[in-house]
Amino acid sequence: MKKTNTSSAASSLDRAALAAALKRFPKRLLNILLQSAGELELELYLVGGVLRDALTGTDTHDLDLAIAGGAQRFLRRVRQRLGYGALVPLGDAEDDTCRLVIDELMIDVAGYRGGAASIEADLVRRDFTINAMGLRFAEILDAGTPELIDPLAGFADLQKGLIRACTGAFSDDPLRLLRAYRFAAQLDFRIDETTRDEISSGAASISRCAAERISYELDLIMTTSRASATFAAMRASGLLGYLVPELYDGAGVEQPPFHHLDVMDHNLQTLEWLERIIAAPDSHFPGCGEAAEAFGAEPKQHIELKWAALLHDVGKPATRQVNSEKQGRITFYRHDECGAAIAQRIGERLRWSRSRKRRISALISMHMHPFHLGNVLGKEGSLSSRAMLKLCRRAGDLLVPLFFLAMADSLAGQGPDKPEHIEALLQQLFVDLIRFCEERMQPVLRGPKLLTGNDLIDTLGLEPGPVIGRLLEAVETAAVAGEIGSKQEALDWLQKHMENS
Repeated sequence: MKKTNTSSAASSLDRAALAAALKRFPKRLLNILLQSAGELELELYLVGGVLRDALTGTDTHDLDLAIAGGAQRFLRRVRQRLGYGALVPLGDAEDDTCRLVIDELMIDVAGYRGGAASIEADLVRRDFTINAMGLRFAEILDAGTPELIDPLAGFADLQKGLIRACTGAFSDDPLRLLRAYRFAAQLDFRIDETTRDEISSGAASISRCAAERISYELDLIMTTSRASATFAAMRASGLLGYLVPELYDGAGVEQPPFHHLDVMDHNLQTLEWLERIIAAPDSHFPGCGEAAEAFGAEPKQHIELKWAALLHDVGKPATRQVNSEKQGRITFYRHDECGAAIAQRIGERLRWSRSRKRRISALISMHMHPFHLGNVLGKEGSLSSRAMLKLCRRAGDLLVPLFFLAMADSLAGQGPDKPEHIEALLQQLFVDLIRFCEERMQPVLRGPKLLTGNDLIDTLGLEPGPVIGRLLEAVETAAVAGEIGSKQEALDWLQKHMENS
């Protein structure tokens, strides 16, 4: 293999680009890496993501390096010279890979793959051409222009915005089938047609990968603003069927005329609308104040919400019924509860944390509540304090994402029988609930309690037990509703409540 050094590549690999990509790494550390390689008579190469990031102007926290062999030995020398850092062997015993963790920085070093005799032979065995480029580490610190090692024309693919697999990439590691879409989502690239064909023909092999690895890649897709387009692309290739087969149960499942899509397409389009809402919350919830904007700035919570959007109607196929007595009316009674249970099982398969499973399932189980309250608001013009308190209590810190989900769900349904003004009612309801929480509910919950358990035991002669908690919650509800405002009023109200119960 020969080095590829086109004029365009050379001009893109100037000092400014490299300095920007490596700005997080202290100059002393870079010098120690080079000195340690020299002491061990190794040629050190900058490869992989950090080089790709240098060419695209993207910041990075990782440093990927390649040497002929002896990754652990090399990093032990680096740590010894540096005086600190944690050494972490990677892969199994046969993998010549190791990581040095220094504060928030990571340096990954790997020996040439598969016994390759040169850096060029190593690079062609990587996953995608845009990651199959290299640079002599010494040239980073030299004064001249770095020379790009590019045996598979990865630089040209980078300029075209193209994800192209290296030969044998998918057979070496089937997770790369999914990683192709992850890179496409993160970089806003398209996947090469031949590579797409390879993914389609080998999609079933993704099932051999560990669930934790699959879940990690899916999460990285969900953190981008292109998750909906990426899941649609994975559906087109057939890969999605091996990742979330439950979605396919909704393919061809007809819905009432409120909707214009079958259940599967509706789930996918809800995710698409959700990404639009996250990108511009105030345009969908005008006057929402700081609540929606604050959530819009929390990418970690976006992952949970996007999964909830994708799976929110996954319970419909199992609950679909056609009522012959009502002109063939289609119903999905309790599909929210069924969907929450299915999401739990998906979460177990993908090794989600207990907290994530709980929150995603809760969003799915509650996703119809805003519509129910919106109907009441539309008919009666207002809601009782008790009705608002009930939803605020049940949703807790999921209130904002719940309304994002409801709005996306509504916008994804555009059938001929869809009632008018649903989105307007959701907007009004959201603003009313946020105001209620801030002005009525939180002051009561954060303020001094009108009654304590001891008050109920000492004054009313009640026995300790679960009934005490239920009565205190009833008092709290009455206080939020504005029915009581003092200890004596609370005692009087509670005595009447107990007499009428």
